Amino acid sequence: MEQEQHTYRYLQELNGSDYQIVDGEPNIIGWEVKSEANAYLGKIKDLLFDPQTNAVRYLIIDLTHNGMNLEDKKVMIPIGIANLHVSADEVTLPNVHMEQFNALPAYEKDEIGPATEVNIRSIIGSPAALRIEESISEFDQNQFYTHHHFDKDKFYQGRRSSESLTSQEIDGTASMAGREEEKNTIHQMVENSYQNDLHAADEQTGVNTHHNEHKAINDDEEHEETDRTKPPYQ
Repeated sequence: MEQEQHTYRYLQELNGSDYQIVDGEPNIIGWEVKSEANAYLGKIKDLLFDPQTNAVRYLIIDLTHNGMNLEDKKVMIPIGIANLHVSADEVTLPNVHMEQFNALPAYEKDEIGPATEVNIRSIIGSPAALRIEESISEFDQNQFYTHHHFDKDKFYQGRRSSESLTSQEIDGTASMAGREEEKNTIHQMVENSYQNDLHAADEQTGVNTHHNEHKAINDDEEHEETDRTKPPYQ
């Protein structure tokens, strides 16, 4: 059976292309990149995307003047490795160490290919990288990008979770306010009912009203006083 041939699709830089960020998503080019310990690593120089799927695959990070004893170079970082900060215009790289940064190849636009991508994966870490490296000629790009390193949902997860939590907090506050308003309304209804009973009851009978109950008690006292003046067993 003839083996399927895979043609490598060269990735493109977002800057200078005819493409743009999807509405509603932040344009992170120019944002600072920090470690999990909040140490400055560099800035997002550009994004590399697959023109066939329109999916961003790598962040191009400029490590110049990083202050972390890293080489002054640009590197490719798979988008699923990074995290969007929950609120600030920053990107965090929680699981990439200094040795890995130094081991990553310097980014050169014209040198991107299967060997470069596999090399990056092996440096960052992946058990599957060794198996793929054994047969670069059979490199399947579609299969390669199903790896969690390219899961963009991981990139956006922190900020979206934060936005969801904020929304829940707002909904919760509104719900509490609604319950408080309902409570006040019920209290007012009870108070109004009490006032209506107090002024609208039948003064003759004194039934079910505080006002007339008091009046009835006084009447009973008057009758009792009158009865005291009468001789018993008439």
